[in-house]
Amino acid sequence: MKNADQITGIVLLLCSLLVIVESAKMPLAVEFAPGYGFFPFWLGILMAILSVLLVVNGRRRPADDQDAKPVFPRWEALRSIIAILAGLGVYVLLLEVLGYVVDTLLFVAFLMNVGGRSTRRTTILVAVVTTVALYMIFQVWLGINIPKNIFGF
Repeated sequence: MKNADQITGIVLLLCSLLVIVESAKMPLAVEFAPGYGFFPFWLGILMAILSVLLVVNGRRRPADDQDAKPVFPRWEALRSIIAILAGLGVYVLLLEVLGYVVDTLLFVAFLMNVGGRSTRRTTILVAVVTTVALYMIFQVWLGINIPKNIFGF
């Protein structure tokens, strides 16, 4: 894990530098308010700091038997990761067709099933509560128009 932490930290540091450079091209402030580049810039700075800490922590950690183990997840975990990414792709593709409410409800239920540790009742409850909470946050509280299906929801 020592080498994996160092490699991951270096890759994340390079990505954070890209975020910092690109967000610095956008205005950081506009008339007493944060500009478009404000949050990406500071998130890039935070990511760079955490990346450096990961590299330092990896260098300070003594080498042990953990380095002999494979860095990548086993097939079962990899299958779950692939399923989640595929589900996310399907979610994005169906968002305009099914509408936000139905699509999010199905996606959260799908995510709960990929985890495989919840009952059907828990899956339905979490999917409904998550969808309603996100709807209330974005549509009601923030006033953001979310995609609707042909039936208006």
